[in-house]
Amino acid sequence: MKKLSILFVSVLTLGLSLTSCSSDDDNGGSIEGKWEVTHQGVIFNGQEALEAYDNEGGCEIPSMTYSSDGKFVDTTSEYWDSKCSTYSEEGTWKKEGNTITLKYSDEEVKYEIAQLTSNTLKIKFTYSEGGVSISAVSVYKKK
Repeated sequence: MKKLSILFVSVLTLGLSLTSCSSDDDNGGSIEGKWEVTHQGVIFNGQEALEAYDNEGGCEIPSMTYSSDGKFVDTTSEYWDSKCSTYSEEGTWKKEGNTITLKYSDEEVKYEIAQLTSNTLKIKFTYSEGGVSISAVSVYKKK
């Protein structure tokens, strides 16, 4: 009986230590840093459809940079008329639970954080169009 008790306590201790020491990738990471988009898509009728980001024309990959002082820089590029044009907007950000709020100079946008690990950020923005709810999804990789 004593051996069984020791075995039970050992298994319990091992299980608790593995649970408490699980990878940070599963427990979330810091949003601070530079993130480049890798995939974009939608969730429609519960089905997620993502495609790899198409870097047409070799332009700069769209990115979000979040600093520890609550500021962000949103950088996008577009390929038009055989040339790349890059645009940046700045603002402030705030993370509460699984929601990140971005405040641009003229608007405030809230995104759901669907996944946040040390190297992956997946955000979702839900809107209605013609009475149908659609969620736009973007996946970023930390640089």
